[in-house]
Amino acid sequence: MEVIQKKFKKFSVIVERLCAQAGIPKYFRYVQKKTYNNQQHLFLLVAKEHSNYGYRMFVESLYDSKIPKYIGLKLIPHFTTLQKFAQRLEAKLLDKLIFLTQHLFKERGTFFGVDSTGMELDHASAHYCKRIDRERPVKGFVNLNALSDLHNKIIIATKIRKKRRHDCSDFLPMWNKVKNLDFDYFVADKGYDSETNHKAVFQAGKQSLISLKRMNLPIHKTKGEYRKKAKREFEYGLYTQREITESIFSSLKRKYGSKLRARKYKTQKIELLFKVLSYNIERAVRVAVYIIKSYLVFLQSLYFQKPYKSLNFNSNIKKRPS
Repeated sequence: MEVIQKKFKKFSVIVERLCAQAGIPKYFRYVQKKTYNNQQHLFLLVAKEHSNYGYRMFVESLYDSKIPKYIGLKLIPHFTTLQKFAQRLEAKLLDKLIFLTQHLFKERGTFFGVDSTGMELDHASAHYCKRIDRERPVKGFVNLNALSDLHNKIIIATKIRKKRRHDCSDFLPMWNKVKNLDFDYFVADKGYDSETNHKAVFQAGKQSLISLKRMNLPIHKTKGEYRKKAKREFEYGLYTQREITESIFSSLKRKYGSKLRARKYKTQKIELLFKVLSYNIERAVRVAVYIIKSYLVFLQSLYFQKPYKSLNFNSNIKKRPS
């Protein structure tokens, strides 16, 4: 993976832009300390998840970095300052910021997809679990349902639950956020197969590529008008785009970890949303850097290209006298 120089400086610009689009005020309350504003708090929490540090380690790293200079920090905050801000923060605000990250990309794909994964809560080592003959972790996991743009490989809408539930119960709240966006196909696995979900996709003018249970069953024996329509128009070649949703989860967990440090469900939810927000911002930075470098290489090739087409080689050849 290519190293991006001054990445946190680009992060600070994007966070400021997202806060302006979301209409986040500089301070939530009129009567409060004005030492740090909301944009600085949000950026520090995004940078913390990107650096994959805990609160204490991240605050210690600020003394030797240029991050305070990028956001105009006059005083390094105590680690409990960030903890308390994360506890007061509402998940709706982070969901709005995550949804707005789609505007960081110039192109929008024709494929959207949805899938779910789990984030671990147990920090016990595998060796310790083997020594005490523990078959499974004592703590469970936080269930993340994510609706993604498969072209830009970003997460647009999320639904987080403390315990595992059926995927269909979380589909419509996410779908209502993106149904008016410009895309053509929607892919999902069999866990999201239901008449209600197919109906919502088709009525929004999209092509449903949600895999149906018992695909080998004849169409006339399939229940549901829209499930029959989905089976009749199903294209296996396009359904392979669903694999990109697994790639997004793999990138998220490899970069930011598959375990959550928070102990309470509310702070676990906030931590997970900051991981998703940091992932989307980094993805936007990498795409922008790639486009700029490709454009510079194109200009360089035009500058150093020799105009062979303008040369007339036949003019230098002398004709033999007749």
